[in-house]
Amino acid sequence: MDAISAAGIGKTYPKGVVALIDVSFKVEKGSVFCLLGRNGAGKTTLLRILATQLRPTTGKAEVLGFDVSTRTLPLREKIAVVPQEARPLMMLSAYDHIYYMCRIRGLGDSQAKARTQEIMTELELWEHKDKLTADLSGGLRQRVIIGMALIPKAELIFLDEPSIGLDPLGRRIIWQIIRKMTRVGVTVVLTTHYMDEAENLADKLLIIDKGRTVFFGTVDEAKAATGAEMKMILQKPGTTTLDREVIVPKSEQEIVETVQRGIREGKHVTFKPPTLEEAFIHFAGGSIEEET
Repeated sequence: MDAISAAGIGKTYPKGVVALIDVSFKVEKGSVFCLLGRNGAGKTTLLRILATQLRPTTGKAEVLGFDVSTRTLPLREKIAVVPQEARPLMMLSAYDHIYYMCRIRGLGDSQAKARTQEIMTELELWEHKDKLTADLSGGLRQRVIIGMALIPKAELIFLDEPSIGLDPLGRRIIWQIIRKMTRVGVTVVLTTHYMDEAENLADKLLIIDKGRTVFFGTVDEAKAATGAEMKMILQKPGTTTLDREVIVPKSEQEIVETVQRGIREGKHVTFKPPTLEEAFIHFAGGSIEEET
């Protein structure tokens, strides 16, 4: 059974604002599914529909076998959501955030303490347990938020831009957490503005533009669909990025000859494969930072 099956999902807000149009896809259990799109493309609307926070205007979606419109309560027991706007309470400790959420979830005192320690150890937060979140880095605060979402041992977790604003190390720690989840069978639905994040994590990705699906498939399929090819870049050491020669080799012989020429001329020779960013621009018609 697929973790998610969506068919013809559409959403029109009051006053006729159309957010989604006929979106269909499936997500395998235990995989990372990435939603990409420019601001206003409909990513968060789709995520909120799948997480039972909004009802679709048209179409049908099932998550973990439950209809998102008619069986919301049993589905909510099996999923968790980390919204983009989630923020910790600065004057609570990291430990208290997770412990109190355990109690809110119905765990007794001893169960809550055990589950809190289990989660904080897994997320490498235990050494920070007594610190106020006001004194934690952005990456540690984000781990606290994710830890709160992990309490019910959800089968599927929605992460809306979980690494936004984090430094490179903090982002990679979040990536490690996501990979740990999928190794134990958890399905992760992820929205992101970072192309390298999607490229490193996504088993499948959906690119949405102006509410419509413009691509659904793997990262490699997205790159291949653009027709972009491997590039070779020859550049003298110490020169600017503009002062370089870019070659798209047509054969192995041309690759060999280009490398040999670069060595003779004392140039650096580097290879640049097609990127997901190039694929995104191809399908969405602009960079992900642009507003629709």
